[in-house]
Amino acid sequence: MDPVTAAKTKGCAVLGLGVSGIAAAEYLLSRGATSLLLCDKNPLKASDPAVFALIARGAVPRFGDGWLSDLPAGLIVRSPGIRPDLPELTEARAAGAAVTGEVGLFLSYSPARLFAVTGSSGKSTVTSLTAAIFRAAGLDVYAGGNLGASLLSALPKMKKDSVAVLELSSFQLTDLSPEPERAAILNLTENHLNWHTGMDEYRAAKERIVGRNTVGVFPAFDPTLRAIGNGRKETRLFSLTPPEPAAIRPNEVWYAPDGGRVSVFSSEGVRRLFPVERLTLPGKHNLLNLLAAVAMTDGIVPTEAIERAVQAFRGVPHRMETVPGPDGVRCVDGSIDTTPERTLATLEALSPAVPILLLGGAGKGLSYLPLREPLKRGVKTAILFGKAAPEIEKALEGSGVPCRVVPDFDEAVRQALDLAKPGDTVLLSPACTSYDAFRNFAERGDRFRALCREKIKK
Repeated sequence: MDPVTAAKTKGCAVLGLGVSGIAAAEYLLSRGATSLLLCDKNPLKASDPAVFALIARGAVPRFGDGWLSDLPAGLIVRSPGIRPDLPELTEARAAGAAVTGEVGLFLSYSPARLFAVTGSSGKSTVTSLTAAIFRAAGLDVYAGGNLGASLLSALPKMKKDSVAVLELSSFQLTDLSPEPERAAILNLTENHLNWHTGMDEYRAAKERIVGRNTVGVFPAFDPTLRAIGNGRKETRLFSLTPPEPAAIRPNEVWYAPDGGRVSVFSSEGVRRLFPVERLTLPGKHNLLNLLAAVAMTDGIVPTEAIERAVQAFRGVPHRMETVPGPDGVRCVDGSIDTTPERTLATLEALSPAVPILLLGGAGKGLSYLPLREPLKRGVKTAILFGKAAPEIEKALEGSGVPCRVVPDFDEAVRQALDLAKPGDTVLLSPACTSYDAFRNFAERGDRFRALCREKIKK
């Protein structure tokens, strides 16, 4: 029984009323679902017009205590942050309910060609650049998943020759097995350990993105990820250094810079594509992102389209994005940097600048010890804010990194801007999620920008 039919005949529920939950509820109502429960552990807020619009269309709210009780036996759509193995969901499955997420619901009905990207970092950039390359070739392209708005509302416009490029998080992949045409696992480092039971579960979730017939795209420098491609008809690898000819297996195609050009290496020889300098974004991590996106699209679209898209690409919002600030002070929004690894990559890309760094938010169960030495060499002052500030301060204790703890985000930004002199850089690269004070990293980044603009006016 398909999901909508199950929802119509046996009832349905949406768990978690964030962006994906609202989109799923709107889609189900548009398809004629009845007896739709809107379930969320948080109290219903009068300031949430989207939820009240759903209630006006017949959805039934169940907020706060008892939000997971008496779930229907038809369809249950969980938000990504809700674990699929909750006892209530296990009981619902045993009673015959189908449990999926908003992306799973989309994939049930999408006619489009599917391309998917996951990893511990770089997902948004590679997804966006891959989509931009397909658009440059004139294809009908839709980008979504963990990136931006839901694609459920776009389903009526999609055709068999449309292209859907999805960024997929481990939360979305935990109980999802898509079958993309091509899929990339960009990297795998500790992340979301406050949600996953450990690295084994986290890794297993990421690996689900590669279906039986999927062409996998992996970093050549990670032997564990590279091994996923063993035995497949074709595997694509990306690397900052070209391979030795003897290292290339018969089913492998490598993408690496060589002689100043993005180049393709296989058992048949070498193809030179275009100059590496077409990519204007700084940092080794962005060069790796470029190579992964080329591996996702090469052979499907003309090289000229790839080159045009790369040259025009300016990155994604809130990723090392320069924003207006006081005269002589460079303000950089890196709110999307939600792990220490991402913060270190941003600092490396900004070098030789030594910024005033805004660091903090809500932790993911990760260690902040890797920040000690790089911050000692690479920041003027670290201003720590949010729920994780005491933990970060403890990790940096004795390192020689000048620190201030300013729990309130707005006050932390204002102090950073007050400290800055002409020629300085103020960098928001939090190494933490935003969920202690904001709905998402974008809202946090927008607030940073607003405070920088506020400083200009004074």
